Amino acid sequence: MIDNRDVAFATPPHLDHVFLTVGPEALKLINECEFLRGEEFSRFATRSSESSLLSSYTATRVYGKNTVLEIFLDRFGGNDTFIELCAGIVLSFDHPGEMTGAHRELHSAGIPFSSEIVQRVVPTADGGRARSPWYEFTRPELGGFSPVALFLHEMQPGFLAEIGAKVGPGGRQDRSERFNAALGRSHTPDHIMEDIAVVTVRLRSARIERASAILSTLGCEVSTMEAGIRVRGIDAEFVFLADESEREGTVEMKIKMARPAPGRRFDFSSVSSLVLSPAGLDDCSAVWTFLPHRKAL
Repeated sequence: MIDNRDVAFATPPHLDHVFLTVGPEALKLINECEFLRGEEFSRFATRSSESSLLSSYTATRVYGKNTVLEIFLDRFGGNDTFIELCAGIVLSFDHPGEMTGAHRELHSAGIPFSSEIVQRVVPTADGGRARSPWYEFTRPELGGFSPVALFLHEMQPGFLAEIGAKVGPGGRQDRSERFNAALGRSHTPDHIMEDIAVVTVRLRSARIERASAILSTLGCEVSTMEAGIRVRGIDAEFVFLADESEREGTVEMKIKMARPAPGRRFDFSSVSSLVLSPAGLDDCSAVWTFLPHRKAL
């Protein structure tokens, strides 16, 4: 019998979601965009949640088949634990217990990290708060007070059962099934967005070195570029651009689309734009750009 408390991960973790922060004007325009909220592009939701990690928070979410873009107003979450963060990449594993194997590899590589089981907090009929295990959360350190994070997470089986998410053989956690169950509706052929394919992040050189060490330790293929590094995962790529002068953060996402949609552009104030099929009639991709945001503390 396999001990699910200590399962080696067979493949690198998947891209699960990308999160970032924006200012109030950009968020208002994103939330009011009929192309997004009418779900022509993708499934779209603005939801409030409460967890033991982030307290109460509200996020706008743009759902592909297997990946999600999560947008916060001004700061990540509802408390001050991660107040410095303006962007992050979240990776997830396939099977319960793989996180333990990741911890072992990170420790062997000398990469510091923190980890905890995050609890979901929901109101009860008597006015109280019920807590239940939600996901295991690991944060490898990128160095200093980094405004960008690399997170690992692994959903708790009890949460998946609670929302009615189907699991595969050996307890395999399918991200698309999890999103379908959480939203109560499935991705359809009518949606233009498929998934996030490439995430481009601007970082200080020292943090790029740490990101390279973390992701190579987790089994990703890392190659150097003149301006930084390119990381190839099993279902997405990450480009980390070295920059000592500009603000750090996620600057671009390339999104795979089901079909071309040329001539469509959406601007969310001066800090963000979504352009479909930028390369022309046969281009099945969209490019969503952002100016990294930091709220004055």
